[in-house]
Amino acid sequence: MADDSGKPQHQSLAAWRWVAAPLAGDRSLRGLAALKRLKPEQREALERCLEVREYRRGELVLAGVARLSIASPNGRRVLLNLLPSGEIFGHSALVEAGHPRVFEAAAYTNLRAGRVSADDFLEALAGDRAREVGEVISFVTERWITLVVRLARFLAQDLRARVASSLIEAARGFGVQDARGHVLSLRITQDALADLSAGSLRKVNAVLRRFEVEGLIGKEEGRIVLRQLGALEELALAS
Repeated sequence: MADDSGKPQHQSLAAWRWVAAPLAGDRSLRGLAALKRLKPEQREALERCLEVREYRRGELVLAGVARLSIASPNGRRVLLNLLPSGEIFGHSALVEAGHPRVFEAAAYTNLRAGRVSADDFLEALAGDRAREVGEVISFVTERWITLVVRLARFLAQDLRARVASSLIEAARGFGVQDARGHVLSLRITQDALADLSAGSLRKVNAVLRRFEVEGLIGKEEGRIVLRQLGALEELALAS
């Protein structure tokens, strides 16, 4: 993906450091719903560093504009939302450099967007404490992105793949590897697995029984054992 200057994204990580919003009839930030809580002087500071760009339908742009999507493990793009004027996008720009960019934004209709660099955005809101506030926002936003990515990928998976993904995540967080495979040190109930996999208890239990028959998992002393983690990973990616 290229930025709006035509440069490939890998040539400039700094190019991602933007927060953007589609504008309505004028270039003022007064009418943006997302900024109504800001003080007048904060909005004025943002307006001074606002850069306005025009985008045609289907063009890829730097930050969230109107169509926000994410790639699932199988390559399918999941549309997260169609965002109207008055909203603000590009929250991932507030995460410290080095974090992978997982969202793709494109103009769904012809659109005029205003951009503000992440540094200017933080300075307008926090002034001399911009660096400290930025570190906190970066930490919180990174966790938020992780949860959004997990949800988006689940939307592109069938139930078998979602159950496999939930088991894999449990193994990474609570698994102990030995000769039997990856033993979950935490007792995870079937109810909890159903909730994690966004499926009914009956259907998730049927998937778990099938996994046992196929030799992918087992149960020992009330704990789940992932006998073939690689096969579960392939199943999660294939959906």
